[in-house]
Amino acid sequence: MILGMCKNMGCTPDYVLHEMTYENLCLYGYATPTYDPDYDEEKEWNPALDANDPSNFGGVKDEIIKNPF
Repeated sequence: MILGMCKNMGCTPDYVLHEMTYENLCLYGYATPTYDPDYDEEKEWNPALDANDPSNFGGVKDEIIKNPF
């Protein structure tokens, strides 16, 4: 784990062991991009969630906004 983090961050093992906390290592680990060659974006894409398509916002004018207070 230490050598993997050193490779991802471009630092020495001494820096990871003595200067970084466990929380920071976890944050850097979550921010490191991963690449999955078997991932098919077209199968995962849902056009109803596309915020750039104006037709997805057609029913907003007819909705009644209630005051939660």
